Amino acid sequence: MKVNILNNRLNFMLYFFLKPLVQLAIKVYFRNIFLSGLNNLPHNKPYLIAMNHPSAFLEPVIMASNINKPIHFLARGDHFNKRFYRFLLNQAKMVPVFRQKESGFGSLKNNYDTFFRCYEYIAKGELVALFPEGRTEHEKRLRPLQRGVARIAFGTLTHFPHLDDLYIVPVGASYADALSFRTTAVLHIGEPMSVRNYFGDGKSPDHQSLLLALEARLKEYMVIIDKVEDEELIETCLTMARNTRNYSFFKVYQFDSSLLYMERKVVGFWNKEASDSLKDSTKRKVTAYLDLLAKSKLSDKVISLQIKSCWVSFFPIFHLTSSIGNIFVFPMTYFADWVVKNKIKHLSFKSPVRFGAAFGVSLLYLIITIILSVYLSVLVLPIVLLLGLMAYFSLYFREKQAISTGHSRFLKLNEAQKEKLLTLKKDILDTFIFKLSE
Repeated sequence: MKVNILNNRLNFMLYFFLKPLVQLAIKVYFRNIFLSGLNNLPHNKPYLIAMNHPSAFLEPVIMASNINKPIHFLARGDHFNKRFYRFLLNQAKMVPVFRQKESGFGSLKNNYDTFFRCYEYIAKGELVALFPEGRTEHEKRLRPLQRGVARIAFGTLTHFPHLDDLYIVPVGASYADALSFRTTAVLHIGEPMSVRNYFGDGKSPDHQSLLLALEARLKEYMVIIDKVEDEELIETCLTMARNTRNYSFFKVYQFDSSLLYMERKVVGFWNKEASDSLKDSTKRKVTAYLDLLAKSKLSDKVISLQIKSCWVSFFPIFHLTSSIGNIFVFPMTYFADWVVKNKIKHLSFKSPVRFGAAFGVSLLYLIITIILSVYLSVLVLPIVLLLGLMAYFSLYFREKQAISTGHSRFLKLNEAQKEKLLTLKKDILDTFIFKLSE
């Protein structure tokens, strides 16, 4: 009993030690995070979080970083088989859930213990989050919901009848490109759903009604592309729509739903309003536009005649600062890219593993820095912090340089090429841009 209490306290301490470091890492990894609806989280009421799952653990990390109390996330049980992974997952307050596909039929009985642990966590006022799709896929769609979320919700009220109610908080998550470093994440926390409302006759739980209601709510907070064949068209339009807006580099978090509603307007137009003939003609323009961009090594962001030069590029000191920062972070970026390239096959795990690997090396940096500071009695920590600031500045510098260089490359094209790119961009934007002002 004493050993269990000690382990729990150790886990609690490690969780809160790592949390500020993860919060900082997120601000480095993401270009922008649009997080809205935090005020929808219930106060002094038991609730659980149900999220869609486009990435292996980036959306859980973002949520855990922005909610004050610890979150117990449900994760695949087979990931707990190895001792080292089990240790890491326990520190992150992950709870194993087993499926026949990964762990075999015999492992399913372990879910009774998992579910009861969740009942107890919720009854004690702790927070549980799960992914009712049951698996992760890198796509802008919601997969069929599994019954686990309903079983946990109804099971909690059944085993702890003193609870007046339990709420499910739906959270929708989308990414500009979940595979890329410095991408944009969009998360919206929806209004809580009362589980008591889904007892069909007042006593028996209506699992199907609860799942259907949750599915509808999640779809309201996601960016969903209905048809696979429309993905290139809509993703290109979403990228072009984002590029019409400018956000501060140093303000990573935007606590509003403006980008979510803008993107939902774009996908809603192509999913439901656009005619097949308009889709076909625009797809041809998109294909031609993307081919021209690839041949010229350009991005949509630089196709303009009015982009200002990068002022930082005129000062050699900024080039030197950026170079030092790049050298400082090279080991972590190289290791993270090597792991992803050689060890990870599933697309949905590439970006999270890159984040985790880089974060692991940064922790090693921190540990070495502390040891050197203690044993050498020198100001190692301030030096490392300065190098870290240089590394962060290098992100800003490279971003500005990439836009400036790309725009210069665009301006060097012959007039016919420039006119073709500008015309295609305008024609594509004109098909949907009016939706953004509605």
